[in-house]
Amino acid sequence: MTSGRVTVVAALGATQTVAWASSYYMPAILGAPIAKALHLPTSVFFGLFSGALLLSAVVGPPVGRLIDRHGGRHLLAASNLVIAVGLLILATAHNIVGLVIAWTSLGIGIGMGLYDPAFATLPGSTAATHVARSPGSL
Repeated sequence: MTSGRVTVVAALGATQTVAWASSYYMPAILGAPIAKALHLPTSVFFGLFSGALLLSAVVGPPVGRLIDRHGGRHLLAASNLVIAVGLLILATAHNIVGLVIAWTSLGIGIGMGLYDPAFATLPGSTAATHVARSPGSL
């Protein structure tokens, strides 16, 4: 493996770890305390998280088409910003409205930047000799 490929794979691995930890796995640790702080049932928090996962599925096909047309580097970078915005909104939420807005942003960011978009982007980023079609283009 060339040093360029090692760098790309290492960077992708690091960013994927942070993105998954701060979006998909975060509710397992912080869901109950956030719900308690907002005086909401835990089921409401996790219901909104489930809605975010459904939203990520909805944005998947358009994201796949964007990756097919333009590559995924910029989209993956943007996904990190969208997730960061969602986390900032979540951190400052004072009620269910803030929670809905936060999980909407996080759902879009999850759909833009977790495994499927990352792996659809990887072959082009490592100068592979074949072209991989992203899952959203099917």
